[in-house]
Amino acid sequence: MNNDLTRAKEILEEKQFSFVLIRGGRVIKTSYQKGVIPWIEVIREDDHLLEKAIIADRVMGRAAALLAVHYQVKALYAEIISIRARELLDSNSLFYQFNQSVDYIKNRANNGPCPLEELTQSISDPSRAYGQILQFYRNLLKIDI
Repeated sequence: MNNDLTRAKEILEEKQFSFVLIRGGRVIKTSYQKGVIPWIEVIREDDHLLEKAIIADRVMGRAAALLAVHYQVKALYAEIISIRARELLDSNSLFYQFNQSVDYIKNRANNGPCPLEELTQSISDPSRAYGQILQFYRNLLKIDI
């Protein structure tokens, strides 16, 4: 596991990806997309790819942590991770490493919290997260992902 986690982290940093997924020793997906969009793309393609996967993510907030728990990711690396994401991962015994821990993930304007961080703070059941996140993108942002 540590070799794949180290490899995912190296690929994330070297290629400046925002997301790297390794499963069974193979790089399955890389992305430059921001937010949880790479997570949603993988879930739509084949949600079983996340099970026992190793993920490196540039920014890990509570929304991505909920998806990781629900889809049974094996281990995570985050350049930046929120305290709420860490608490959720800890309470679900999901192994993770990080470079920097922050109080909350900031929105893209850098003037407040990420809307998905706010949206998911009251979600305690990881199985509800995916639907809530999709609804957010569709209804509020008018994006169909």
